[in-house]
Amino acid sequence: MLKYTNEMLIESLRGLKLKLGRNPTSLDLGKKNNVPERCVFEDRFGSWNNALIAAGLNINCYYRKWGKEDIVKWLKYKYDEFGETPGIRDFDADPQAPAKNTVRKLFGNWTNAIREANLPVKRFTSEDELIGVLKKLSRKLNRTPTRCDIDKLSGMYSYNPFVRKFGSYTAACLRAGLVPNDGRNNNIWKGWEKHCIEMARVIHGKIEVKNKDVVEGIPDIYVKGKELFIDAKTCGYRDFKDQIEKYCSNGHKLEFWCIFKGLENRSKKVGYVYAGELAKRMKKLGREDLAARCHQFLRNIFDEEQKVLM
Repeated sequence: MLKYTNEMLIESLRGLKLKLGRNPTSLDLGKKNNVPERCVFEDRFGSWNNALIAAGLNINCYYRKWGKEDIVKWLKYKYDEFGETPGIRDFDADPQAPAKNTVRKLFGNWTNAIREANLPVKRFTSEDELIGVLKKLSRKLNRTPTRCDIDKLSGMYSYNPFVRKFGSYTAACLRAGLVPNDGRNNNIWKGWEKHCIEMARVIHGKIEVKNKDVVEGIPDIYVKGKELFIDAKTCGYRDFKDQIEKYCSNGHKLEFWCIFKGLENRSKKVGYVYAGELAKRMKKLGREDLAARCHQFLRNIFDEEQKVLM
């Protein structure tokens, strides 16, 4: 076993600071940065902070003696942050939080600490579990649950677990086979509609936009020579029977151009074309700019911070 001198340990800390471009923390120690573990510094200098002082480095934080009340406050703080009961790894990942061993020493084990903080012991970690929650709630509500519905759900506290597991609440709904609320309740469809009009001109040439005289209603796009109506939708989120009945009279056809897949009507008169397919068509027609925009809309619809692409 390598015998470290004080000078070697001090130089390793200084070298680590140069490598990282910042003051090292105890989380930076070990094999990943080829420096000794924290316990080596504590055994030699009495504490991690003493080792930093010996190396002429700044102290990241001053360690304190934690009490039960402090740890309960931290557990509740993390619960609010994550929207679910925190785990040991959540505390490990936050250098400001009490050490897991401190929690175990004061409460006997992690579960006892969770109970003392009056938090649900159950922690949603499985994607299948979360999908099951969405499916069960959708059956109860007879619709796709909103974020507010999740916030009110006993035992969940917030929709954050879905975001952490799937990247966004929208993505979680899609994985559960539900039609997301996102995309319909904001203005993203307006940008998509403008994009569809531009793509329709590339594919079909001359088109009519919002022509009230063609049919009862206001079709987004009409291709006269092909007797085709095109309607821009973020996704199929309900059965458009009335619209189909009006638009598909006299042998007309109807296509819904959607960003992502939702519900589909089984009528043979109706076709569904999705952003991925449209992107391929645009690329074949030499419009890689429009193809890239299709992918932008796809990425955006799954993003928790949705932006309108105009």
